[in-house]
Amino acid sequence: MRKLVAALAVAAVLLPATSLAGGWATVQLTSTPKGAQAGTPWVVNLTVLQHGVTPLAGVRPEIRIAQGKLRRTFAARPTGKTGVYRARVVFPRAGTWRWTIWDGFSREHTYSPVRIAPAA
Repeated sequence: MRKLVAALAVAAVLLPATSLAGGWATVQLTSTPKGAQAGTPWVVNLTVLQHGVTPLAGVRPEIRIAQGKLRRTFAARPTGKTGVYRARVVFPRAGTWRWTIWDGFSREHTYSPVRIAPAA
C-alpha cells in the first residue's frame, strides 16, 4: 500500500510538468523598429505560432525595450485574427536600444540592438 501511495505522489508531481514539455513558439513580425524615431510609435503585428505552425490564441505577448536602466514593456493586443497581436511601441529617446519579445507562451525572443533616431 505504501508503494502505491508513493507512486501516486510521484505521478501527481510529474504529470503537470510533462504536460508542458515540448511547448515552444515562434514569433513573426510585420516590421522591425529599424528606422524608428524617438517619440514616434512603431506599430507592429506579431504572429505567435506554436511549434512554428499553429497560431496561438489567448496568449499575452509583450515587446520589451531597454536602454541602460530605462526599461519599458508594451503589451500586444489580439487583432481578431487567431495568433496575430498588435503592439504600439514608443521609444522615449534616441540611441541604441535592446529589444525582446515575450511570446506569451514559452520564452523571450532576443533581437539585435536597434539604433533609434532623434525625434523629428
